[in-house]
Amino acid sequence: MRKRLAALLPATALIAILAPAQAKTPAADTPAAETPAADGLAPVTIGADAQKNEGLTVATARAGTVSRVLPALARVMPDETRVVHIRPVGSGKVLAVHVLAGQRVARDTVLVDYVDHSLHVARLQAVQMRAALNAAIAARDDAAAAYRRARDLAGATIAAGEVRRRLAVLQEAQNTVLARQADVATMSHRFQEEFNSVTERDNGDETSQDETSSLIAPVDGTVQSVSVAVAGDIEPGQDAATLVDLSSVWIVSDIPPQDAAHIVPGGRQVTRLGDRALASRIGSVDGMAAPATGLVRVISAVPNPGGALRPGMMLDTELQTDDRATGIVIPSEAVQQVNGRDVVFIRTAPDIFRPVPVTVALDSGGSAVVTAGLAAGQAVAAQGSFALKSSLLLAGTGGG
Repeated sequence: MRKRLAALLPATALIAILAPAQAKTPAADTPAAETPAADGLAPVTIGADAQKNEGLTVATARAGTVSRVLPALARVMPDETRVVHIRPVGSGKVLAVHVLAGQRVARDTVLVDYVDHSLHVARLQAVQMRAALNAAIAARDDAAAAYRRARDLAGATIAAGEVRRRLAVLQEAQNTVLARQADVATMSHRFQEEFNSVTERDNGDETSQDETSSLIAPVDGTVQSVSVAVAGDIEPGQDAATLVDLSSVWIVSDIPPQDAAHIVPGGRQVTRLGDRALASRIGSVDGMAAPATGLVRVISAVPNPGGALRPGMMLDTELQTDDRATGIVIPSEAVQQVNGRDVVFIRTAPDIFRPVPVTVALDSGGSAVVTAGLAAGQAVAAQGSFALKSSLLLAGTGGG
């Protein structure tokens, strides 16, 4: 039989047939299959394209401390320290109103013009005081000349007693000049500081016949209200207009007293304005609840250079509390619930994620603190980790 096969087949084929069967072994470069972890959760394999489609991102676990946050509804209010009430110093009639409520104005913008009757009276007084000063100066000069003559003729035609009398007259005249100079200086100061200030400008000088004054904006800001009208009366101390500087505003939250007890001034606050997150520090927490609402007011000052925050807006905000935990910090979205346990997917290879149970001590809504099951520096699936959970659960049901 062997002779007949040798005659019919090539030598190589004959060797293959007659050789004993050998067990097949896997190739040396074939990776070993992932085995389930000791906790029974098998690793999940997901390719690069699938990761991209699911929006899967990876974050690095780090050691740190996270505080719990209190979500609240907040409203935007003007910073009360930046609200300016424009009040005239004089009384009269309104000539013109140059602005409207809600209008943005620059510093030194004229808001209101009015005829200032007080300015008219003050200018008349200034004229009288200058005239009195000139008369006092003339009287002093005459007294000085008379004293010099008496001094030169003393002992000849003028007695020593007359010299002393004329000296006393000169001294009194000098005192009168000083008093009149003080009156004029006081009136000049009044024109400079009262009729001309950061909120008002006198449109003439001390000798002018122009009796108009202008109320002006002391800062860049927004006109909150205008309470005068053309041809209307205006009085000293009356609120003619209110101007608010909105370069910084208040974020005000009203919260229950039991929650306010855990809010610490100086803590972090994050307010949502559309897609933007505005970070600030909690400035103050009222010491008692408002009688009308029973709520405690929390205030945070927020820069508002672009004017996007307008008084009256309602926004969502988060207030940092004194409830905090220290451990391994990861994004909150990295934690998934699997079979009633908190699980995090650790990346062990570019396309392999190993699920591990963890102990979550605190979740602030943005970050979670893990105290067991995870180490700093490990890469975990963050956004899109729900897709890994779905794959894990699907594989557990036999769906592949």
